[in-house]
This record gives sequence, C-alpha cells and structure tokens, in this order.
Amino acid sequence: MDIVSIILIIAGLITIYFFFGVLLKFVWGWLPLAIGSFIALGLIITGGGANAIGAIIIFFSSLLLTNKWQGSNIYFIVEEKIEKLFYFND
Repeated sequence: MDIVSIILIIAGLITIYFFFGVLLKFVWGWLPLAIGSFIALGLIITGGGANAIGAIIIFFSSLLLTNKWQGSNIYFIVEEKIEKLFYFND
C-alpha cells in the first residue's frame, strides 16, 4: 500500500507542476488585460459617470495593448523559457 501511495503522490506532484505551468503561461499571455480589468473594475466600483467612461476606455485600451503584447519580443522570450521549463514542446 505504501508503494501505491508514493506513486499517487508523485503523479499528483507532476500534475500540479504541469497545471502550474499552464496557469503561468496563461497569466503571462493575458497580463495587460488582467491589470487593465482590475483597474477598470476599481473605477466601476467607485461609481460615477466619468468613472464608467474611464473604465470602458481603460478596458478597451488594455485589449489593444494585449494584442501588441502578445507580438512583442519580450513576450516571446519569456514564453519560450516557460515552455522549456515546463516541457510544453515535448
């Protein structure tokens, strides 16, 4: 029974490692949109018409920035390092 539990623990750790890599890659790709959405949500919560217009502008600006971000050199360099670290190319 000990060997089965050790095998299950190792398989669980490998699974957690893989899903952490997937989460890291996802967050890295959508980082500008996540930051912009957080700021826009803060503006919406504070209320007011000007804040709502500002939140809409920030949200759509972060969408455009995310498109540019996913085509930048820094994004590709770090994404390649993440893929090598978590063996996504295998």
